[in-house]
Amino acid sequence: MDTIVFQIKGWCVTAALAIGGFAISTHTPALTLIGMVAVAGFYLINSQFKVIQRQYITRNRALDAELKDVGIMQVLSGKGSLQIVGTAILEFPKDTSYWKTFRSALSKVLHEARLPSTFTLYAFLLLCLIVEAIVEFA
Repeated sequence: MDTIVFQIKGWCVTAALAIGGFAISTHTPALTLIGMVAVAGFYLINSQFKVIQRQYITRNRALDAELKDVGIMQVLSGKGSLQIVGTAILEFPKDTSYWKTFRSALSKVLHEARLPSTFTLYAFLLLCLIVEAIVEFA
């Protein structure tokens, strides 16, 4: 998961710099808007992957605690409180409506998006593109 998040950030920097450089070389300030939209898209994708990563971390911690409390043989034989189907498989509620699930997922993504570790790189790239657009318009 960390590799995926690192690749998302790498592609975001590459795309933002390429679009920004192309906007400067062609004297087309409107292209910076495309760069800003690209940064926002990468930001949301990164936030989504961080939510998924945190879910796996939570499941891994629950499995670790269960194995410590009950023991590996009892957990594997089904005597623990967690259902072990394979590796750390996430369990999703089946009795909720689509909109409730969507709102829950959206609130998790927005929460992750507000964290400084997720926010700072994208805010910096967005600020750079805004400054570039102002310089191009002036």
